[in-house]
Order: sequence, then structure tokens, then C-alpha cells
Amino acid sequence: MSTHQLKGKLHALQKYTHHALVSMPQFKMLMPEYSDDALKVRLNYLVKKGVLQKVCRGVWAFPESHYYHSTSILHLPHLVRPSSLNYLSLESVLSKYSVISQQMFDYATVMTTGRSGTFKTPLGTLELTHTKRDPMEITNETHPLDDYPLREATIKRAYLDLKNVGRNLELVDQDALSEAITRQGSDNYEH
Repeated sequence: MSTHQLKGKLHALQKYTHHALVSMPQFKMLMPEYSDDALKVRLNYLVKKGVLQKVCRGVWAFPESHYYHSTSILHLPHLVRPSSLNYLSLESVLSKYSVISQQMFDYATVMTTGRSGTFKTPLGTLELTHTKRDPMEITNETHPLDDYPLREATIKRAYLDLKNVGRNLELVDQDALSEAITRQGSDNYEH
């Protein structure tokens, strides 16, 4: 497959995904004629030529994508843990609602039913923290995030996650936490 043909397929794929990231399984779907080894060689060549940008193991960005500049670190969790339930939580949620003063620029804290791990990427840093919580409980205490293939914890759930994983609770303004939970409707939050 020529580079021009691949670019056409990538543009078509990204009209569906609405971001500039492409995973290895997606490349296998787009280029089924390549063996695994040949595909790796081809992808390395495309990175060297600047057609693709390596984001992390198994994920690349397509710089010519219309979505390249709007692609966020929040598009990454479902690509690195595709068979897991992932949701934005911990400091990312608490910072968003001003419960902690720490700002989370280019850093996302995500709970996952998959493996923990930290990914330093050109988009920022993604920190995945494993949870053993039941997926049905998770869906009851999270809501879908607009524009991202990711869920977000309620403020109360984010605080409980922070506490359960043993993070620094001193950053939390308890008055702001109570106020934010009340404002969000506690467990009855509807997005």
C-alpha cells in the first residue's frame, strides 16, 4: 500500500474516531496485507518520514489529521487499555472542580480495570491506576465525557478513589469538597 493510500485510509478512519491517534489493531485492520513484522517495519519507516508520530507503545498520531491539534491525552486510555473500563478520576477530577489547587495541565489521572501504568507522551502524561471495583458500580458513579471515549468520576467518587489508593489528601480543601459534592448532587449526579 502506498503512503498516499494509507493517508486516505487514515483520514477516513479519523472522521469516525474524531482524534488523530491510531493503534496497532487499527493499523492491522487498515493494512491487512502486512504480516506483524512487516507492519512494524512499515510503521517505523512512516515515523522516520514524518507521516506518523510515535505516541507510546502501540499508538501513533497522524499529524496531517484535521483532528491533530484537538487530540488530547484523554483520547489515549481506550487505546492503551481497550478491553478495560477507564474513567477520569483522582487529581484530574478534583482539580477540574477546584477541590485541590493543583492544576493538571498535560497530565491525566485515570482509574482502570486494567493494568496500572504511566505513559509519557507528546500529548502529556497519562497515569493509569488499577481498580478492582465492579464495573456496574463504576458506571453508576461516573458519566460519559463529551468529545472523549472516556467516563468521568463524580467528585465524591474521585475523592474516594484518591483515599483508596493512598494518595496525598492534604491537597484537598475539605470545605470546597463538601460544597462541590453538594453542587454536583452527590451520588445522584446527572450529566
